[in-house]
Amino acid sequence: MPWRYLLKQYRGLIVFFITVVSVFALLQVWHARVAPEEAKLERERKLTSMAKYFDIGTPKMLDDSVRLDSVKYEEGTMRISYTLTKRAKSEIDSEEFTKQARDRTIEPSCNEKGLGPFVRSGLIINYKFNDSSDSPISEFQIEKSDCL
Repeated sequence: MPWRYLLKQYRGLIVFFITVVSVFALLQVWHARVAPEEAKLERERKLTSMAKYFDIGTPKMLDDSVRLDSVKYEEGTMRISYTLTKRAKSEIDSEEFTKQARDRTIEPSCNEKGLGPFVRSGLIINYKFNDSSDSPISEFQIEKSDCL
């Protein structure tokens, strides 16, 4: 009978302890559900901010023949548009240009400090190149599978 006496004596402490443990368990379950959503929202905020930062002052000349026209982010895709200011579409082999441009952009897209981690975790980068008269020359995407 002494254990019943002790149980009655510490009943308040036992109820308090069980309540604290239950609240802790519920908080862990809630956090497990909410944390991925918060991480996704934070990723979206970062990518939107990066696109706005790069888009400031566009169009801007990157060198004497390439102009960065715009950088936009929407729903998991970063769209980057360029214009070749001294070339016409008729002067360019689009297939060869696309192959070379794609080969040159894979490395920086996957490994640069800014966008690289995002591309390796699922961001798609869509590159678009136009000629001096705004006719499309090439458009291609770099995605996670290209970084392997």
